[in-house]
Amino acid sequence: MKIQPSAELVDKFFSLQDFEGQLAFLDDYFALINDDEVARRLKDKADQLLRSDIQGSLRTSQLILHLADLTRKLEQRALGLLAEANARAIGLGEYEESIELYDLAKSIYAEHGYRVEEASSLIGKIGALTFLGRYREALQVGEWAAGVLEATAEWFRLAKIVGNMGIIYYRLGKDNEALASFERAQQLYEKAGEFDGPGWLRAEFNRAIVLRNLGQFEDSIRSSRMAYQKLSVLSQPVEAARALQNLAMTYFVLGRYNESLEILDQVREIFVADDRQRDAILAELFISDCLLQLGRFQDVLDKSKHVRSIFKQLGTRFEVGLAILNEAVAYSGLKRFDEALDSLKEAKQLFEEQGQSTWAAYSNLEVAAVYLRKGHFEESLQTAMTCIQLFESQPLKRAQANLIAARALLALDRTDAAEALTEESRKVGEEINAPILTFNAHSVLGKLAEARSQFDQALVEYDRAIRDLEGLRGRMMIEFRPDFLEDKQSLYEDIVSLCIDLDRPMDALQYAERAKSRALLELISHRVDLRVSTLDPADQHLANELIRLRTERDRLYRRWESTPKEELRVRGGESFDQEVQQARIEILSIENRITEIWHKLLIRNAGYARDASLWQIRVEPIQPYLDSGMLLLEYYFARDQLYLFLITHNDVLVQRLPGNLSQIQPLLQLLWLNWRTVPRSAPNRIKFLTQNATGILEKLHNLLIAPGREVISSYRKLIIVPHGPLHYLPFHALFDGQEYLIANHEISYLPAASFLRYCLEVQPTGNSLLVAGNSFGGRLPFTVPEAHTVAHMWDTNPIIEDEVTLKQIQEKGPGSRALHLAAHGSFRPDNPLFSGLALADGWLTTLDIFNLRLQASLVTLSACETGRSVVSGGDELLGLMRAFLYAGAASLVLSQWAVYDRSSALLMELFYSHLVDGLTKGESLRRAQLAFIPGRPEYRPGGPETFSHPYFWAPFFLVGDAGPF
Repeated sequence: MKIQPSAELVDKFFSLQDFEGQLAFLDDYFALINDDEVARRLKDKADQLLRSDIQGSLRTSQLILHLADLTRKLEQRALGLLAEANARAIGLGEYEESIELYDLAKSIYAEHGYRVEEASSLIGKIGALTFLGRYREALQVGEWAAGVLEATAEWFRLAKIVGNMGIIYYRLGKDNEALASFERAQQLYEKAGEFDGPGWLRAEFNRAIVLRNLGQFEDSIRSSRMAYQKLSVLSQPVEAARALQNLAMTYFVLGRYNESLEILDQVREIFVADDRQRDAILAELFISDCLLQLGRFQDVLDKSKHVRSIFKQLGTRFEVGLAILNEAVAYSGLKRFDEALDSLKEAKQLFEEQGQSTWAAYSNLEVAAVYLRKGHFEESLQTAMTCIQLFESQPLKRAQANLIAARALLALDRTDAAEALTEESRKVGEEINAPILTFNAHSVLGKLAEARSQFDQALVEYDRAIRDLEGLRGRMMIEFRPDFLEDKQSLYEDIVSLCIDLDRPMDALQYAERAKSRALLELISHRVDLRVSTLDPADQHLANELIRLRTERDRLYRRWESTPKEELRVRGGESFDQEVQQARIEILSIENRITEIWHKLLIRNAGYARDASLWQIRVEPIQPYLDSGMLLLEYYFARDQLYLFLITHNDVLVQRLPGNLSQIQPLLQLLWLNWRTVPRSAPNRIKFLTQNATGILEKLHNLLIAPGREVISSYRKLIIVPHGPLHYLPFHALFDGQEYLIANHEISYLPAASFLRYCLEVQPTGNSLLVAGNSFGGRLPFTVPEAHTVAHMWDTNPIIEDEVTLKQIQEKGPGSRALHLAAHGSFRPDNPLFSGLALADGWLTTLDIFNLRLQASLVTLSACETGRSVVSGGDELLGLMRAFLYAGAASLVLSQWAVYDRSSALLMELFYSHLVDGLTKGESLRRAQLAFIPGRPEYRPGGPETFSHPYFWAPFFLVGDAGPF
């Protein structure tokens, strides 16, 4: 005889907090409770946890199954199977496993004739089949289940079925059918009395996705925001995160990349915290979409391979296709076109096998873009035109296809057809406020006008394109801007060349300056904070993790550096054994993580990027900061032509130079080969290498200086603003056949002319000189004597060897009028953020320097390659120079290559002795370098003759204010 069930025992069961306790309770009391009520309540709890605590949902499903084992009730077992299937499908992305569970539950209901329950058990299976790309099967299952539920007026369950079928239509590219399904699902939820409930809101944010595809961006944004806010109120954090993700992707389409990245990173953390691997990896995939637009192609390749492998394990072929598609675009961005086409073929095949013709067309659109970049214009045009026909209901994709076709038509000299397609895209871009479209459209219209000799109209169109481009650029975190501009420099080249052709040199200079080192200029002019800091206390863990990783990196470096090596006479490269190579792999991994966290913090702190009106590009005045004895020489490559701007306090001239990139680049390579040979050569070979070097330097002089000699010879002080590969050239060592350029000119450098104002306006603080010397474990024996010599001249005490720590630099640097650091230096072209100087306790890297606040008249880095930079997009120089200018140095003395220890110490002694005598910084460095050249009045007889090779004296150059110390 069954004992009357106890309601109190049921309440006690649900009051228990631990899983093991609940299992034990069921074992002890299952015969004394209303087990059907417990099973139903547990199923409701599992469904509730499905959206907030996936592991809790799984544990709850196991409780139901355990109860069913005790009671031997098949209906309870079916409930447990459904609860577990939902957790595995919706939460964990384990679709194959979930389908087996759904089928088991369905068979139980079918066996007992429970038609409604049988149909309802298929709701989750439809989603699982969809994510596995089994669309036809999913639709068949959905139609049968929908028929049963509609006939029995089960509106709430029917709404779920209809919503899932909308997702199928979306993935098949049938946006109108998808939109109709989501709207019908909402009507059914309302009919079931569930308006504004979680299901209704899920349909709303899915509806937002389709609205985005259809070009209804404002409606999409409103829907996503509303769904996010209401789901948050309903304590549905995971579903709210999905709504946020949709909002992020709409921002992405509109070019609001920083906002998109910030949101996607937040969303990913929510999914990771709830152990939702599939959702977290999907967020990674969407982050890759943003990084593609920012030109961070290698990052995308790394992410895509990881994302691809995870989705392949999960069996979700659609997402695998998306990852391969991103991989292909990244290959194209890196100009690895054959690999791009192979990946696009693979992605297209995956989409076609799943019946996703629209997504296959997206792949074809990227094929058209690759053909265009390869110069295969007919193939590009034909492929793009096919895509245009398929994108009738997707205005954004159609506009993108139009622009690819238009560029191909322009290259084929079919201007009228190109104009029609471009105008259509321009109108779409203006209607939906998508500057990524309008920028491209105006760029093409400018080329069309120029081809028709409508030069004034071409200037108008190019300028509009640049304004849209700079508006896009202004809405992203500053450190992403150089990569974003990498493949967009041709627009500035077009307008600079056109202005010069129209004899408008001042306008040409203004546009050239808008293309050069803008990110650093904006950092300085807007006082943007790049320090490792947090605006939101919730982000403090990121800053703490970054500090921990930096400490670990320094620990590994110390282990690396303690490995015995042969004594070095050059402040530069070493050979490493196998053990050290392993340490390097670990270090690179840590550095990648540091970079990722730093960028994450910068994205979250980049409130400035939300107000594009603050980031209108302006060119700082140049001429007011030039005195009558100064000439600024600014070089600019455009359309395979090299231009030289000659700027004085009252005039701007421009010359076309005879050299182009294809002529200059080989000469630069020969010169660097000569530099690398010198330190390994015997003294009797140095004379030959000197003759070889001066011959190369003379050829470069004839290309770069001789054409402007008539103007240049009239000025004593030259400020050089290089461009592109010319940043790697020591202009002061250019040779006219008789003398080096430095013989008759005091020479300084700037990354862009607009920096002149900021360098001159630095107000140095204090009179102290911070002098540091570290011999890198005795391998650089002249650094410590050099530090003592410089410190003695300025009546100060140096910090040497073990005293040279990061803490000392951080504490003493900000109050010093000058910093002199003699140490081992390392240039990192693979990641300039970690270029730096070796200290006693680790490294002073670019990242550390961003955290300094200086007001120094002079910073001298007497070490290897401290002036080398990666020349990134927008002629941005990534390295130590950029960091110290940002930190507040008025001028820098840096080195271009691996300098010789002894000659560097001698040059620094001479440089500082002239400073003590009251000469300007520029003149002091000039005279110190001339002292190495036999035949000059400044030559120091008795010194080693081999030091006359430019390798020994020319690596050092002065950036910034060359005036009095």
